[in-house]
Amino acid sequence: SSLAVLVAVASATQSNSAAIFSTAAFVQSPKPHAYTSKLKRNPLSPPLNPTLLLSAALPDDCDDDLDDREECQPFYEPHELWNVEVVDRISDWTGNKEMFPNPLTLKENIPNSWFVDEDAAVAAKVQVDAHETDEDHEKGLRSEAFFLAGPRLEIAHDVTKSKAAIVTCGGLCPGLNTVVREVVMCLKRQYGISDVYGVPAGYRGFKEPEKWRLLDEVIVSNLHNIGGSILGSSRGGHDTGAIVDTLVEENINLLFVVGGDGTVRGAEKIAEEVKRRGLSISVAVVPKTIDNDVPLLDRTFGFETAVDAARDAINVANVEAEGFPFGLGVVKVMGRNSGFIAMHSTLGARVVDLCLVPEVKFYFDGPGGIVDHIYERLLSHGKAVVVVAEGAGQDLIVASADTKKEPKRDASGNVLLEDVGPWLCRKLKKRLDTKLESISGTSLNIHGDKLTLKYVDPSYMVRGVPPNTADNVYCTQLAHNAVHGALAGMTSFLVGSINGRECYVPIKLVANKRNVIDTAHQSLWEYVVFDTAQPSFIIDSDDRDEADVLISASGGVILATDDS
Repeated sequence: SSLAVLVAVASATQSNSAAIFSTAAFVQSPKPHAYTSKLKRNPLSPPLNPTLLLSAALPDDCDDDLDDREECQPFYEPHELWNVEVVDRISDWTGNKEMFPNPLTLKENIPNSWFVDEDAAVAAKVQVDAHETDEDHEKGLRSEAFFLAGPRLEIAHDVTKSKAAIVTCGGLCPGLNTVVREVVMCLKRQYGISDVYGVPAGYRGFKEPEKWRLLDEVIVSNLHNIGGSILGSSRGGHDTGAIVDTLVEENINLLFVVGGDGTVRGAEKIAEEVKRRGLSISVAVVPKTIDNDVPLLDRTFGFETAVDAARDAINVANVEAEGFPFGLGVVKVMGRNSGFIAMHSTLGARVVDLCLVPEVKFYFDGPGGIVDHIYERLLSHGKAVVVVAEGAGQDLIVASADTKKEPKRDASGNVLLEDVGPWLCRKLKKRLDTKLESISGTSLNIHGDKLTLKYVDPSYMVRGVPPNTADNVYCTQLAHNAVHGALAGMTSFLVGSINGRECYVPIKLVANKRNVIDTAHQSLWEYVVFDTAQPSFIIDSDDRDEADVLISASGGVILATDDS
């Protein structure tokens, strides 16, 4: 019955912590009467709708549902259940449909089950309504999904003629070198491609191909133990036409770009120019940002390492705060627009009393303000710890400035933020000293102590360290799957984990969008509020049902940026 097929598909989608299925799955019932009349169902369940997917009208002389004539039997045609986001392929504009056997298939003892079926996909949303009826499910047909990443049995590029280039752009991040290493290793060991070049100093390096560095296994062998990028990096320097000209001149047909939101937008422009010229060049992106602000993805590489480093800084601040009367430790961590490092390190450290992130506006004074909260913690615990993301409180800093001025921007177009750490320390020191002076000489403050404030800024210690084990493994998965996708002829895509499995995501879906902490639904932010006992402040309401919201595994939700 159609119900049985639906149940089978739904069961498959919940395996291995991700919704994995074939895009060819459909609902079909050759005998609707068995579906509606003979199927034993829970009497408490809502009635089923037998005409939900009816695809052909019955003859006029069919009186009712009991007419047994064959022509009066309602039938159901196949209906695709999933709207899989299509990834561009170079054959779409070159017209060259020639495919080559994947060199991996020629290796001994490699089962076909290690290769990904072309129809395999991962559902964007795994949360469902357990009491949803088949009629309710109608609105869920063609639900969003993404193609599962991995090696294909056939590839679109001739490996004997292939040349690859890899570039790292933007700020440094734990794991950059691992991605470089694994792209080289995968190309060489799995596909036999030896011509792999590292482009130095970000996008600007395309203007000087004579400085490109040929990368081999010896050069990259120990990169996973080293922070930073062996290729160097920079912001800006993007010239789409010049970049594509160089790719053509150097006979590059595989380009791997590693970077954040600005870099991703640049890669999209490169892919569009390649398409406009009708070139056989695959452009693959491995998204990089320790802020974890790439939408749709569970997380970005380097994020877990950054959280570990931030947690170490929090522990130091806590020790300092415990060492003095009315000790306050303030830790500033990275997080320009998204406070994931602050949120996750707060939950990991378990000693934080206040976590401030860009997604939640706060205020100092009055009931529910942060000053009263920290003051109460100082009196009850003798110390307090505050974690603040670099992008938090920017509205308050601007409002308190003596003069209004246009914000400055860096070479990537990002607004240069005011330094929230020292500003926050000054504001808290002044207010809390006043409160402590008011109880000087009382049993609450016998010695008349003032606030002892210790400020810790581990920003560059967080992003310049080598990746931890979890990030090294994740970088390996991302790099290898980027190679597999590019060799299969895909382009203008990025690779990342969605619901626990690596997928291929069209760049256009994430360009000009951002992953931010979801404060409106059940995710992770409520754990912070409950654990720190801090004020929840006022958050923007979101009346959407949780089942209609794409919430990432790290507690994020998609936000369109001003550029979208």
